[in-house]
Amino acid sequence: MTRTSTFPKPTSKRSMMQNSCHALPAESQWDLLTEHDLESWFSCLWVSTEDGNEIARRLGVDPQNGTLCDFQKATQSYETSLEELIVWVGEHSAGWSTILTISGGTMPPRLIEALSADGQRVLEAYYVEEADPGKLLYTYDREYRGEIFPPSSPGGWMEVPEFEAHASGLELSDEISDAETFDRYMCMVGRITGRFIDRAWFASTRTLYHVPHEA
Repeated sequence: MTRTSTFPKPTSKRSMMQNSCHALPAESQWDLLTEHDLESWFSCLWVSTEDGNEIARRLGVDPQNGTLCDFQKATQSYETSLEELIVWVGEHSAGWSTILTISGGTMPPRLIEALSADGQRVLEAYYVEEADPGKLLYTYDREYRGEIFPPSSPGGWMEVPEFEAHASGLELSDEISDAETFDRYMCMVGRITGRFIDRAWFASTRTLYHVPHEA
């Protein structure tokens, strides 16, 4: 699925940071996922901490057992078996880390609960082509708070009103594709965390962990 973004481009990175609730990415989030072969299956978490070692411990793995690598090398570790989660963990933005699932399905609820303990926030975005058109979920301090989605009209109903300010200009409608809808979810993530997915994000070095489901 491809599409042309209908969103205007931000004038500069400086203006994006100064007005993050209305910021827009320099490139389509969906197009970047497609370029990196993530358009058919995508699962990623953002956790409100920069402590990667603590994230590893909450996932049930020894932080010393990870492998530093880039995205390309991480994807070469893909395994078809669902017996083990393979995740790529590292810095996302100030105050936030990211956990991209490479293999093993979506993150089990018990691990999301562990990641959100002690007042942490967890955003979970996933998309499964032809099976699930995509969702953006929010968990805070071990409690699932609901699905984050832009309203169908400015100021319309949202399941998690905490993020109403981040939905401006991203309103949904039945006339846009699943890809366009998920792109707008990803824009919500970028506004909340202060950084959109970009080329530097994919070029970063992060840590690859193998997480047994029974951990």
